[in-house]
Amino acid sequence: MFLIDCHHHGARTLASTDDIRSYENTEHGIVLTVECHCGGLVTLVTGRNAAAPALVGAAA
Repeated sequence: MFLIDCHHHGARTLASTDDIRSYENTEHGIVLTVECHCGGLVTLVTGRNAAAPALVGAAA
């Protein structure tokens, strides 16, 4: 489980690995698209190559 900051309903919530909808290993880090329980999609960048694990924005 990990914490996401969902802009769709304006709150932090826990997500599990089952909520990951896509991932891509890039030169900037691992880009995850996670679905919140409200149905909103949140994009995160994490991993060794990320400057710091951070929220990069909400997906449309």
